[in-house]
Amino acid sequence: MTIPLPLNAFDHGQAVAPKTAGRPLDRGRLVSLALTIAFHAVAIGALLAMVHVAPVRVLKEMTVHINLDKPKQDADVAPPPPTFVQPTAVTVPLPVVPPVAPAPVMVATPPPVAAPMPPPPAPAPKAESGQARQDFVARLLAQLNRFKQYPRAARQAHIQGVVMLHFVMDASGRVLTADIAKSSGRPILDQEALALIRRAQPLPPLPADYPTRTLDAVVPVEFSLNG
Repeated sequence: MTIPLPLNAFDHGQAVAPKTAGRPLDRGRLVSLALTIAFHAVAIGALLAMVHVAPVRVLKEMTVHINLDKPKQDADVAPPPPTFVQPTAVTVPLPVVPPVAPAPVMVATPPPVAAPMPPPPAPAPKAESGQARQDFVARLLAQLNRFKQYPRAARQAHIQGVVMLHFVMDASGRVLTADIAKSSGRPILDQEALALIRRAQPLPPLPADYPTRTLDAVVPVEFSLNG
């Protein structure tokens, strides 16, 4: 560091001798002198701070280990070239796909044609059918009345009553079964009703248009002294 100073700062030849004690010193000059001394002190301290002392290096004992087992490989020797392995071809079998069966073809079958139904038989006129049945019932009752007998003992005792006679006959008029559906309360009259149906057969045959081939009937047999 260089600090500029006036040429006459340290000129002893031009130094002014101090005056007598009776005159006061110049204050400005004292301040300049003090600043000059301070600047020099700062410059000397900065120079001392820039000086470095080289450290003393102490050589330590060095130990060298020599490995005799395996010699060190020379770095300049090139490594052997890599060995390439020939690839092996692998044959992969193709997947077996099962054949797909074709979808069945739906053939529309025409509906069967129904055979024409034969015409139903013409029904018999109701008037004729009803008249034939009325004629049959009239003949049946007339047959029973023809063979009905009043027991003598019942007549003498003035015994009267009505017997409900039940019987079953076939299409030819033959009686299959007979019994008393409702008693008259007089056994002599009930027995005469059963004897009546046995004497009256064969009864009139059933009409040809009758819905069944047997007749299951209940007829009243009246025993009265008035008639």
